[in-house]
Amino acid sequence: MTKKDEKKEDTTFTKAQLLKSKKYSERVDLLNVLLEDSKTYTSKEVDELVKDFMNKEVK
Repeated sequence: MTKKDEKKEDTTFTKAQLLKSKKYSERVDLLNVLLEDSKTYTSKEVDELVKDFMNKEVK
């Protein structure tokens, strides 16, 4: 992996930034529930949170 790729992967975003991003425009409501206002997240972390939530068994 090049340094540019590593740096891109390590970039963190606030909840507000993620809610405004094009990448997650289809999941705004879900992210609003899953993400905490005071934390920052990498894209990888957000993808994992969404994946885990979507794979949970319905009660």
